[in-house]
This record gives sequence, C-alpha cells and structure tokens, in this order.
Amino acid sequence: MKGSRWGKRVGSVIAGLLVVTTAAACSGGKEPGEKPVQSPAKTDEGSGKAAVKEEKQDFNYYKYKEPVQITIAKDVPPGLKLPEGETIEDNSFSRFVKKHTNIDFKVAWYATGQDFVQKQQLAIASNDIPDVMLVDETTFRQLAAAGQLEDLTEVYNKYAQPNLKSKYEATKGVALAKATYDGKLMALPNLSGLAESISLLWVRQDWLDKLNIPAPKSMADVEAIAKAFVQRDPNGNNKADTIGLTGSGASLYSNAYAGMHDFTGLFAAYNAYPGLWVKGENGAVAYGSTTAEARAAIAKLRDMYANGLIDKEFALRKDPNQLVSNGEAGMFFGPWWAPWNLAESVTNDPSANWKPYWIADADGKLNTHMVPISSHFVVVKKGFKYPDAVMTYINWYTGGYSLKSADEKERALAQERLDDFTKLDPSLIAALYPLYTTYVDTDVVEKTNIKLKKAIKGEVKPEDMEPGDRVVFEQWQRDNAKPKSNAADWPPPYAYLNGGDAVMQPVDRKVFNEFTATTKTMQRKWANLIKLETETMYKIIMGEEPIEAFDDFVTKWKSQGGSEIITEIEAELKKQK
Repeated sequence: MKGSRWGKRVGSVIAGLLVVTTAAACSGGKEPGEKPVQSPAKTDEGSGKAAVKEEKQDFNYYKYKEPVQITIAKDVPPGLKLPEGETIEDNSFSRFVKKHTNIDFKVAWYATGQDFVQKQQLAIASNDIPDVMLVDETTFRQLAAAGQLEDLTEVYNKYAQPNLKSKYEATKGVALAKATYDGKLMALPNLSGLAESISLLWVRQDWLDKLNIPAPKSMADVEAIAKAFVQRDPNGNNKADTIGLTGSGASLYSNAYAGMHDFTGLFAAYNAYPGLWVKGENGAVAYGSTTAEARAAIAKLRDMYANGLIDKEFALRKDPNQLVSNGEAGMFFGPWWAPWNLAESVTNDPSANWKPYWIADADGKLNTHMVPISSHFVVVKKGFKYPDAVMTYINWYTGGYSLKSADEKERALAQERLDDFTKLDPSLIAALYPLYTTYVDTDVVEKTNIKLKKAIKGEVKPEDMEPGDRVVFEQWQRDNAKPKSNAADWPPPYAYLNGGDAVMQPVDRKVFNEFTATTKTMQRKWANLIKLETETMYKIIMGEEPIEAFDDFVTKWKSQGGSEIITEIEAELKKQK
C-alpha cells in the first residue's frame, strides 16, 4: 500500500533541474563505496579513474550528437488537465527537452495508477517494454533477473558527468549498489531528499485563529481540531459542509515518499510504520502493518471515522484535494511540498493560511519512516542502440552548463535553458517531464530553506545564488509584493520556508525499511497479502469489521505466506552482514 505517486514533488526536482553546476570540471577518481562488486566508477583494471578519458573529450555531456528518438511509458496523475493544444505525447516539456538535448521522447503508452502498473507488467511479461523506463526496485530486479535490461556499466564509466558521479559517491556506494545486479550496473538510480519521508499535518491556520484553537502538537489536538472543523462552521458559509480530516482511497499510508491525504503522519504518531520491514526490540524482523502499534493507529482511525471526524467518503473519493480547493476541508496529512497542491485553495480563497505541524507521539517524540536514498531506477531495454543518449539525458536532467562558466558559449546555453525552463508550468512537471524523478542532495530541502532565508535577509545577492535557488527567491519576491496573486509563484517559496522549517526539527526516531527487494515467496504471494491487508484495514476503519479483525488479519497474514517471507528476509539480511 505505497503512497500515491502523484503528489507533486516538484520542489526537489526544480532544485535538481536548475542547479546547473560547473560540469566541465573534471571529477576525481574516488570510488563510490565499499561493496563486494566492481564499482561502476572504476575501470575494468580497477584503477579508480574515469574510464577512457580521451573518449570523453569529444562527448557533449548535455546534448546528444544527433537527433534520436527514445520510447517511454508515462504514469499520469488522475484528472490531469492540460492546456489547450497540449497532449501527453506532445507538450511544452517534451519540446523543451528535445530542444536542449536532441532527444525526442515518444510516449509508447500511458495510464494512471493501478492501470499503469498492470500495463507495465503485461509489457514485461510479453518482453515488449519501451526503450527506457522508470521503475521501482522490485520491478528493476524482476527485469534484471529476466535478462531484459542493458548493462550500463560502461556507459556510466565513460559518459556520466562528474557532478552526477559525485552525488552518487556521496551516498557511500548505497545508491549504485542498489542498481547493481550480478556485479553489473543495470540501472541509474534516483537520489532522494530525506525530507521527502516526513508526513506533516497541514492545517488552515486562519480557521484555527477564527475558532481560537491552539496549534496542534498531539493526536488529541488533531481530534479536537477535527471536531471543531466539523461542528463550528470554520468556512463561515452557515452550512454543515466542512470535513475534519481528509483521507485517501488510493492508500492509507506511504512506506516511501510521504503522500497527500493519507494517514502516514498519524501512524507515525503511534510509532507505527505500516508497509515497512522493521526490527523489533528482540532484533527480529516484523512487517510494520502487523504490529501492535499499527493496531492502535487503526483503532484510532476507526474511532475518528465513527465520530464523523474523517471524511465519510474518503475510501471512494478519487480526488480528496478537491475538498481542500473548495474550502470544505482544512486539515490533512501531507509532505513538505504540499503547497504545490494548495495553489488552487489559496487562489480560490486568498485568506486561506496553511501551516504545517509535525504531530508527536504520546511521549512528545517526533517519529518518521525514512525514504530509501534510491527508490526508482532508470532502466534501458536490452539491445537498445543508444544507451549513451540515456546517459546524456540524465546528465542534462541533473546538471548542465553553469551561468558562472568562464566559457561565454556555455554561459549563453545555461541562460537559454533557464529562460526556457521558467516559461514552463511548474504544476505540470510531475505529469509531463520524461522520466520524472529526483537526483538531489539528501538534505536539499534544508539547504534551500537556509539559502532562501539568507537571500530574504539580504545576506546573499541574487546574482550570487545558484539558478534554482534564485528562481525560488524571485518567486518569493513577486509573491511578497502581491501575495497569492500568482498560482505559480506562491507554492515553491512557501513550501521551502514553511514545510522546510517543519521538517528541520530534531527527529527523535528515524525508521528505515530493513528490506526493499523481493523474495521468492513474495513474488508468488505478496499480491494476495496486500489485498488481505488493504481490505481488512479499510473495513475496520469504516466500521464494517471490529478492531478484533486486525488480530485475525495478522494470523492469516502469517499463515498465508507472511511468516515464510520473514524467514527469507532474515536469511537475505544475514548475507549482507
């Protein structure tokens, strides 16, 4: 029950796309990590130097030597609305990429949510995948095991730009190790900001102020606010139409990136981490959805739903964000970047003042699961003729020429790219950018928060800022002059400043997923176990089953393959020691 892919994590992506570094500088030969496989950053002789250095001299890191076409598949968000004349296949983003890279990404097919997953699995089963795909770790390993992927070791050695290599090296080998299969680099892994994990409670502060309610700190506060929002007409229209807390029919929680409108933050307030493989006090592996803490969180959700504090239609509602935009909901759990999904709310009602809060557990501790450093992988179909073009695109996507370059032509190209990028609609980045994912420093949100505050205080000149940071600062300037007048300008600085402040609080408990691959039994039985879990949890929360049904679920989960999977996971973890 992973979180929705369709929260717009454009904040980190903007930073990754626009922080154009001095890529012409040569990287060192530092090895990326300590793993029992040949490091892709090394030559076959293990010298630790970037391979075939002389071949790089004529290679343009950021624009392919000739026009080339690459087929991809797209997972598009539900209810996507495109400007007139724009399509999934041909749009301002695809044209932007083609202009700057010489690469024409053709969408072979697209779908949404589970339909996308099903089409992808059919393509894999029939060995008819697109030239390039962005997949999760399980799908990556499935493709690698089936021999459907191109070995990217040599392509990475020869053509990866130095800045990208340094980002991978900063993970101490973790990222590239996750993309390695049988000693070969079979994918290019993404890099995530760890702030993406944290689920915050976003609340209409103007409603709290109107009702004279203090800021929330605990789940007791959340319940009190939900009750007030339902009963005390916070939107002032003299109708009983406001909702306490939203929910998502797509997922109850996220075990990776924090999602919009799920209950991940509530689970964390009970020290529960559903969907993760966690270690108990005795060191044994357990599935986070089957723990006593998860049971307590489900019981609380059931109680809140029964008391009318959670959207009665949440399990069937396709777009809970519409409640926020319409002024019917003033509280939901979501990530630091939620303001990108709140632009319509503040446009419709400029008095809407959204604030994020991290809800603590009963002991006042702040808990969170942690997103893997790499959770998505760019893979290339075996036999594809232009794997170096894929590397060119990733180089460009993660870097580019610098505005500070000593080369006048490079400065001009950097400025042209920046000018073209700022013309794009940031709300459509996640939907339309080819192979949309993140390649950012793990603390990118925190760094941007600090740099933005310095610029606001006048401690840094805009011309001395990196392009991505400068764009956000200029958005802040325009929004500060005319608050909430431009739906594109308000979200980025608001997210980095307010969401950034919230996630920069000291964390008391960070819980990592102990196992992110797939075992043999999982391949056969996981789909049924997830179905059992999902149906049981929704039924309990909505009052169709008593809380005791959770205990029956745990028993069934173990007997129907769960115990066997745990045994396999523990064996795999022992191999890694």
